[in-house]
Amino acid sequence: MTNSWRIIISLLYFCLISEVKSTKILVVSLPHYSVVAESNAIAVELVKRGHSVTFYLPSDFDNTKAVPDLPIIRYGTNMTAMFLSMAKKINDDVYADGANVYFTMRNMRIDFCNQINDVKALKKLKDEKFDYAIVNLLFFMKCIYLIPHNLNIPYASVSTAITELEIGHPAAPSFIPFILSHYGTEMSFFERVVNLFYHLGPTIMLNYLFPSYDVSKTMPKISYSEAEDLPKKSEIFLENSDFVLNFPKPTMPNFIQVGGLTTKAPKPLPTEIKKFFDDAPDGVIVMSFGSVFKPNKRTKELFISVFSKLKQRVFWKNDDAKIVNNIWMQPWLPQNDALAHPNTKLVIYHCGNNGMFESLYNAVPLLCLPHTADQLSNAKKLDHFHIGRSLSVALLTEEMILEAIQDLLTDSTYAGNITHLSRIFHSRPETPVERAVSWLEYVFKFGGGHLRSNQNKLSPFQLLMGDVWCFIFTVIVLGIYVAIYSIRKCLGFICKKKNKEKMN
Repeated sequence: MTNSWRIIISLLYFCLISEVKSTKILVVSLPHYSVVAESNAIAVELVKRGHSVTFYLPSDFDNTKAVPDLPIIRYGTNMTAMFLSMAKKINDDVYADGANVYFTMRNMRIDFCNQINDVKALKKLKDEKFDYAIVNLLFFMKCIYLIPHNLNIPYASVSTAITELEIGHPAAPSFIPFILSHYGTEMSFFERVVNLFYHLGPTIMLNYLFPSYDVSKTMPKISYSEAEDLPKKSEIFLENSDFVLNFPKPTMPNFIQVGGLTTKAPKPLPTEIKKFFDDAPDGVIVMSFGSVFKPNKRTKELFISVFSKLKQRVFWKNDDAKIVNNIWMQPWLPQNDALAHPNTKLVIYHCGNNGMFESLYNAVPLLCLPHTADQLSNAKKLDHFHIGRSLSVALLTEEMILEAIQDLLTDSTYAGNITHLSRIFHSRPETPVERAVSWLEYVFKFGGGHLRSNQNKLSPFQLLMGDVWCFIFTVIVLGIYVAIYSIRKCLGFICKKKNKEKMN
């Protein structure tokens, strides 16, 4: 090939490259490993497609596992330690009476909102001149949206648990359980009443029960109520859910399900771990409770006793590295790779969203011990789809654990059902991450105004037609009152007339 042809081809190549506009993106995430892992999966795919991505994370957040290769702008002091400390307190409350969870959430919110709007860090963000933001949505941490609002850039929301009424989307409490409840789609009358109040709960909590945070330091021209409405202005909402594992629900055009963001093709296991799995003729049980929720001493002792009665080997993510009979405890667990091994028969975990999708991806039945938040609703889905079982953390006994494990290992319908759902999950033309990024690139190019309905201006009470039903009820009551009043007047007039005629 001559030099002139090489020059022509190079020019054509650069012309094609110039057609792809690179977007400079800021990811604003909560300081929780599993949440950052979801955002990082999207960020890595965006970088592959030629975009620039920077994370906004606390100064003490360990990014080596969650965000190993992308630039980070830091804010606050000891934010991650505070977040983990309060999450641990929630975990301890679950094992106790659970009464203090509400107060822990209140304190977590105030500390987080005070630190994320770090004046010095915001100055660095403004100097970077970002084009777009991806924000992690959690209903009681909406102050996080002050960051893109302050930078005056459009934004998208990503979340595991999106509460529809809080973002101005339609909710169907008659048959769709609130994401933080433990109900299924078939609810009794009383459960539907409670479910309605679950849907209204975030609004009641944030407006009347939680103290408001101070926005005056960074955004003096915006009120607390306006700050709380900022999530509604997101161009799209990416929910880490999927109708394969979630109950179907009505959605708007800018609401995209991208469940399974952290799922990926497995890598070979390290040599020692691989040998442990390969040499297990009766299979292996994988056990992990994530990075926050830890089983207490009693729960650990129950599981050790149960595992000693099983033929299967157990690979357990535990702070203590040791081998006890058929149990290998390690502080680190390549969970996705371990689930993909053909000898893995069961996974025991806390019912977190990412782990649930990783189990679906690898078609492994589950035994769940939900602690709080969306873990309760995830546990209900196991029963609904018959792909696993769940047990109460507070009421555990050795007999309950043993019976559940033996049922899951011997009843082939659990494995059959999750294998069927796994095939559906793998049948899509795009992976969850590819689908998320395709929609992000769509709004980078066209914006999201045409996807958004004007209903996001309505309050939760109006979205549920509460004002209309109150009006109808008032009209009916007034109608009945007028009718009764008129009838009584007419009867009184008739009686008076008859009395006069008798007297005459």
